[in-house]
Amino acid sequence: MHSTPALSVIALASSVYWPDAEELRRAFATLSVELSAATTAPLEFHLIHGVAPAESLAVFSGRTAVLCPLSGGIQPLLVELGQRLRHCALANAYLPGFVSDKLAASLLHRNAHPACTDFFAHSRLTGRPVSWLGSRASFTSFAAAHAAVAALAVARILQIGPTEPWVINSSRNPLRFREALGCTIIPLPAEELYAEFALIPDEAPAAASLADDWWRGAGQHVGTAPADARKAARVAVAMRRLLERHRADALAMACFSMIGALDTTSCLALSTLNDSAATIGACEGDLDAAVTLFLLKRLGADFVWIANPIVHDSDCIDLAHCTAPRRACGALLPYRLLRHHESGRGIAPEVRLPGERAVTLARIGADLTELCVHSGRTEAVEKQPTCHTQIRVHLPSSRRFLDTLNGTHVVMSYGDFSEPLVHCARLLGLRLTGSLDLVTPVPVPLRAGPKPLCACVS
Repeated sequence: MHSTPALSVIALASSVYWPDAEELRRAFATLSVELSAATTAPLEFHLIHGVAPAESLAVFSGRTAVLCPLSGGIQPLLVELGQRLRHCALANAYLPGFVSDKLAASLLHRNAHPACTDFFAHSRLTGRPVSWLGSRASFTSFAAAHAAVAALAVARILQIGPTEPWVINSSRNPLRFREALGCTIIPLPAEELYAEFALIPDEAPAAASLADDWWRGAGQHVGTAPADARKAARVAVAMRRLLERHRADALAMACFSMIGALDTTSCLALSTLNDSAATIGACEGDLDAAVTLFLLKRLGADFVWIANPIVHDSDCIDLAHCTAPRRACGALLPYRLLRHHESGRGIAPEVRLPGERAVTLARIGADLTELCVHSGRTEAVEKQPTCHTQIRVHLPSSRRFLDTLNGTHVVMSYGDFSEPLVHCARLLGLRLTGSLDLVTPVPVPLRAGPKPLCACVS
């Protein structure tokens, strides 16, 4: 694991509105404490009070930062900072619920709101858009996105064997990943995994313990034996050893090529990797899926799963694949162990995924130029004659899903990660596609508006 660089939060205040430097210092300290409590992502806070010489702003050049106006009268300073920053977000901390009521009222009274709207409009009109953060949740999402993108930029991903030939929409050029996302792809011949596998006996403690855990936890065993679980567990241990040896965070495995060589499958091993908070495993050598898995897990997803979609006309899709993790939504899911669907060999889990849950579907693709995101809701349905683990997802539009499809592998996570993924797309310079703009907002009654924080004086 790598340390994540801190996100800069820059508070700006005019001496006209904050003549008492000690009072401003206390307000800034409160802001720092309250925003730090809103996220686990690392933050660093800076205060600019009054006129700042250009040389003092140079330190922020090329950074990503959240600008937080504490008063009016600072628009020129906001513009100069915005021009220096690589990516910029605007914290409207005066809005209800963003910070404590007392602090928000103080910022509103000191005209932080026109500074925000004026700078936001200027940025849009000059072609340098900023991310508008209108709530504490939005700030949290942006901080999470920054941390995830920073982690991806230094990630090391093993490619064990070449991408399977039928995975036709995944980028195959390791240098392209460095150029577009910052991460390092480390190609390894599949034989390196096979050799590591051969060094691990069935009775090796790590393999035996993992196999026993999988076997005992299964609700049913269909055509499989404990020996199948032990062989698959050896693959998982071999993968972990390679990850450790190469100081890597994730891997993409050419899994079908392995079946003939080792007479087992990687389904159980990849499921095991994805159950861990620290590792990622993508099947069929799909590197686009691997970086998508990585990004979602760094955003906090506890379930990440590559699946093939079956697209219906009725605004829903069925997802199916044999590598689902056993844990989702904080719980261990029921599962059974079967033979691999396509080959009839090895062992693969069939995990019973929960229905009636919000999910996010995502994939980085189009030669790493776009991030496709859909929000949906699951429904448990009868099993179809395809890969073992299956779930139906209801979406705003099947047509939009097809129009933005950038590969047959879709990554599903339980929970709504749409907002941080929107920020990730901007921070990575990727075109955002999908159906987020089709999600209908819940109407709010007119009388449910926020109470005034302070009296306005005209």
